[in-house]
Amino acid sequence: MIFSFSLKGLEPASVRIGRALVAAAGVATLALALYRIPVWLDAWSGSAVVVAITSAVAALVLAVGIAVRGSGRAVERAATEISFLGCALVAAEAILLLRAPEKWSDDPLVQQLIVHEHAARAEGIAYDGRLPAEVVGDLQAQGLDAVPGFASTMMRNAAVATAIRERGLLPLSNVANAVVVECNEGPGYFQFRSDEFGFNNPPGLAAGPVDVAVIGESLALGHCVAPSTSAVDLVRARFPRTANFGIAGSRVLSQLGVFREYVEPLEPKVVVWFVNVNFAEPRYESERPRLMRYLDDASFSQGLRRRQHDVDTFIREVAVPMSLRRDYALREELEAPSPFPFDRVITLAEVRRVVDSQSAIRRPPALPDLSQFERAVDRVTETTGRWGGGVVAVILPSYELSVGQPSYVARYNAVAEVLRASSATVVDGVALFAAEPDALGLYTLRMDNHPNERGHALLAEALIHAIDSKEKS
Repeated sequence: MIFSFSLKGLEPASVRIGRALVAAAGVATLALALYRIPVWLDAWSGSAVVVAITSAVAALVLAVGIAVRGSGRAVERAATEISFLGCALVAAEAILLLRAPEKWSDDPLVQQLIVHEHAARAEGIAYDGRLPAEVVGDLQAQGLDAVPGFASTMMRNAAVATAIRERGLLPLSNVANAVVVECNEGPGYFQFRSDEFGFNNPPGLAAGPVDVAVIGESLALGHCVAPSTSAVDLVRARFPRTANFGIAGSRVLSQLGVFREYVEPLEPKVVVWFVNVNFAEPRYESERPRLMRYLDDASFSQGLRRRQHDVDTFIREVAVPMSLRRDYALREELEAPSPFPFDRVITLAEVRRVVDSQSAIRRPPALPDLSQFERAVDRVTETTGRWGGGVVAVILPSYELSVGQPSYVARYNAVAEVLRASSATVVDGVALFAAEPDALGLYTLRMDNHPNERGHALLAEALIHAIDSKEKS
């Protein structure tokens, strides 16, 4: 025993360092696994988490065994391989970041803008790099009354929530009779002149009478294709008295509110509801008492058709300044050079994202809570039925659904089940896109964008057929 200890003491320094490195690698592996348990439990299947922890424990036992009892040659070999593995992981992380410079910024909006610009230029498209505030400024310099688009997502902002409470008003449309600047996903900015209620309609149409009324989110509004090429524009070409009441960023409760305020008074023959499966859950909207009243009280109304001046004042004084400040700050961030994020290389965030994205080890997505969506569908279908009208629900496609992201597929299945159990006629846009030989080619720039003009046209064709069938019945 004494002789063996002496030999250990005479080991070269490289071997002693190697023993420490091997042992430290084992401890670090288990520590990292334990640290990541909450993330893995949220994203991975239970069996995958058990396998990961068991593997980390086995790695620790093996590492300690080699460090304590391994020969000098075995220790040096293990230490060398661990060093090579560490260097390879760091190199992989650096390569992933170098290939995606948009990720050097921590701002998701900056990342999105850079991705859009690169994708547009790769397609040979002259990209308009202006931000909405800058487009608004250029239009105002031409003497036009221009404003950035109002999105229902702004209700998440604390200042907007305070203004809603203080003013006793929750807007559900844009500024009236103005040029509204919305979005740019590559080919150019989508903008429109709003009608007397702040929606994307010809003047006077939304006052009625109308045959078809459309509610929904940004795709219903027309994002982000040229005027006259959106799905609603194409439906209007077939049914001229088609009124568009779409509002960007609106979720189920906002859309129910739009129906109550703007559609019910018109009693159209057909109500078309563009349903984004990701917006069927109200989420933050359920925190707004006025929106919840639309669901809980069938007689509740803010009287928005008579309060457009108040809506305009709210948006100009609260929402527009907020949008402009955001864009000015964004411009400063875009113009400031983004240094290579060396600190993020050590965390291996991109490598871990690749590992975490593997569907084979991910936990099956939780089913969404669609109880409020189901109630909203009942409200719309029952109310429309009382005046002898019918509802056509369009399940909107999305890039995430077309590439089969599990959480989106789970929401789609749940939403489709609710709609098919209702009295609404269902147009399944997801199935329409899936039947096409090149589904991804139906999205702008073949990426996570709204459908392009071909995608809008495909939806419009199916929708026109459904409306025809409704009217005949």
